[in-house]
Amino acid sequence: MTGAHDHIPQPAPPPVLRIAILGSTGSIGTQTLDTVNHLNTLHANNQHPTHYQIVGLCARANSSRLQQQSDAHPDATLALTCPDATLKTNLPLIQSEDAATILIEQTKPDLVIGAIVGIAGLQSTLRAAQLGIDIALANKESLVAGGHLVTQAARASGARILPIDSEHAGLWQCILAITSPTYAPPSPTPLNTIRRVTLTASGGPFRSATLEEIQHATIEQALNHPTWSMGNKVSIDSATLINKALELIEAHWLFGLSADQLDAVIHPQSTVHAFLETNDGSTLAHLGPTDMRCPIQHALTHPHRAPAQTPSLDLATLGSLDFEPIDPVRFPAIRLAKRVIEQGQSAGVVFNAANETAVAAFLDHRLPFGRIAHTIESVMDQIPPEPAPTLDHILETDKRARHAAQDILERTPEPRT
Repeated sequence: MTGAHDHIPQPAPPPVLRIAILGSTGSIGTQTLDTVNHLNTLHANNQHPTHYQIVGLCARANSSRLQQQSDAHPDATLALTCPDATLKTNLPLIQSEDAATILIEQTKPDLVIGAIVGIAGLQSTLRAAQLGIDIALANKESLVAGGHLVTQAARASGARILPIDSEHAGLWQCILAITSPTYAPPSPTPLNTIRRVTLTASGGPFRSATLEEIQHATIEQALNHPTWSMGNKVSIDSATLINKALELIEAHWLFGLSADQLDAVIHPQSTVHAFLETNDGSTLAHLGPTDMRCPIQHALTHPHRAPAQTPSLDLATLGSLDFEPIDPVRFPAIRLAKRVIEQGQSAGVVFNAANETAVAAFLDHRLPFGRIAHTIESVMDQIPPEPAPTLDHILETDKRARHAAQDILERTPEPRT
């Protein structure tokens, strides 16, 4: 028996894939290096055709971990985006605020891992797209703030955007089932076939909390994610469900989906990552373990597959899959995401800048947890959407939105202690 796509020729796997990792010392960066080691072991044992070479490693300021990574990958060019960080090395070192972009231009990798947190990752993501370099993207803010620029540049250059976020990676694999086995964003998706896409959210640490408990949650409570181990900023975004809002906006740009085609649902087990409902009533789902190395490996090997480094999903042990709607009163993030998608233009820039500012204030004990979403919406009300045709326009709007958020913070009562 043959599969539906068996007749479609697939490109031969490259013998060597040269990779630059932006945000190499963070969670995604370190798990990418784990995945590269796994795939290279398979290659050495003739179980996978491609060898992966790390040609660039970029961190913000974690020079000690970057040094350890450099010891394991001595041929990699190193970069630090924090001018004040120190690194004891005789190897070539790029050190400036634009180090990630310079690293891409100097090393010309085959694949960039975009794992810098926040809008700080936009410039390097855009540059890779302009140069026609494939991007394995974990930095959702690049598309939230600059989706029109990045996708336009990728289409013009032929660069592929290979999503690493578990939800987008799952949705991508669902779309593969109704398109071609070589499909990758930003190639057009069959929108006339897709009725609705639903991304899942674990619900975070406050899934069952009351509105009062959410309003006055502590930093320790907000960082205590029940499923995933992530950095502080992403953990807070997951607790507010702003992370899911960012993912819906990212899905809009990756796959060309409208606000009416996008939804989210709480799924505590985090086993189903995405649903795709077709226009004939069929629903496809992507299931997988809660391990980011799975979507990372899929991005590194697409359109081929390799033996996994993670345990298989045991549905019998799992027992049940539960789903529940997202309460818009306790979690207004999804409503705000759909507003951003519908408004377009610079709305994503404002949304992201206000969120980054509010999260930083919460982590600095200057804003109650329950005021994060309120701050975002207030800034969106103050700064209406307008065209943002260039990177400079985006960065200027980002600056205005951050100033507006700071003004709101100054008028916000201090959190209770």
